[in-house]
Amino acid sequence: MYKDHDLMEQLNDLSSADMPLTGTELSRLTKTVLKQVGREQKRKKSRHAGRGWPVWSRVLTSGAACVLLLAGVNGFNPALAESLPVLGDVFAYINRLDKAQLQSGQLDEYARQAQVQAQNAPESLPEDAPKVMAAQQDGDAGTGDALHPENYTLTLRQIYCDELYLRVGLVLTAEDDSLAGFDAVTIDPPLLDETATEAEANALYGGVTLNGQPVSCDMLPRFSKQDDHTFVCELDYDLAGYTGNTQDMQAEITLSDLVGVVYSGEGEPQQTPLNGIYALSFTVSANETLTRMGTFSAGSQNGITLQSVAATPGETCVTYSVAPQENGVSPALQVFTADGASLEPAKELRTEEGGTSVFRAYLDAAPEDAAELTVRFVDKNREDLPLLAEWTVTLPR
Repeated sequence: MYKDHDLMEQLNDLSSADMPLTGTELSRLTKTVLKQVGREQKRKKSRHAGRGWPVWSRVLTSGAACVLLLAGVNGFNPALAESLPVLGDVFAYINRLDKAQLQSGQLDEYARQAQVQAQNAPESLPEDAPKVMAAQQDGDAGTGDALHPENYTLTLRQIYCDELYLRVGLVLTAEDDSLAGFDAVTIDPPLLDETATEAEANALYGGVTLNGQPVSCDMLPRFSKQDDHTFVCELDYDLAGYTGNTQDMQAEITLSDLVGVVYSGEGEPQQTPLNGIYALSFTVSANETLTRMGTFSAGSQNGITLQSVAATPGETCVTYSVAPQENGVSPALQVFTADGASLEPAKELRTEEGGTSVFRAYLDAAPEDAAELTVRFVDKNREDLPLLAEWTVTLPR
């Protein structure tokens, strides 16, 4: 009869690109698999009757079988495999939540796996970091008793970068149950006065510096709860304003003023400060081969000019210009795949060039096999949304 503990240790010591699991992580993973497989067994009992479930039930009482089972769990339940702590992919998990800024089912395939653990000390901050961040280390802001950072680990797990966006996946883990009562973890930075520099604001609000140039985050960092010990977050950085070299970029991200959040359903959510300053340093290069530039017929329609359409695994970017409109007409962009599915917009930037408005719109990623998109503009000021302009865009494959 084999020894469960010895087999578990041997499996955990197998050569792998990932860091070995700690005893705590292995124990938590084992419990999670047992719980999830138990639910699957109950839900599929009639379908699997007579096909060996009683045998599996006996075998699953050993911890070693859990590790063996993980090799095949993705085959019968890929959603379960994605949701498992430690082994799951951040982008896949975030993409299944109710709200993600830019939806894409392709990020996991093209993202680079990483295992970069953040430094957790005020000394890890750059010299020009705002002094208010060090003051926040004392836990003066927020409500409730501050929790201490020595039990928490912030790890960079995934990195994706094309010519348009840098996107990173983070995992915040706790060694104890101190985060179990929170619904989410976000940041609550102090307000900066008008003398604050862009670098100071960038450091406080979850921005990144690329070769020393600040690039702001699209949204405030928010860690979604995966289980009582694990919270995951995706940070998205638009590279439109970045002017440096996109190869071998030295990236620095600092997160401070974290708070655990409890949503009561009424009134403001309750916040508890999580003391600590987390500094991440890594190198990243934009993959220029991921961008597919669309082709379409030239010309303007009703004062609207389509300038470019770029499709990447992470997002779709449509650049267009609009001349001054008459009679209260207000053009609105719509993008559809060949089967009629809509790519939902997430962000739009506007500039003025000689009286003409130029827009750079970001939408959900087009499917990787999409060979054609329909770019349409309608008048959003009319209830019947009359068509103003339309182009058929061909994407290379």
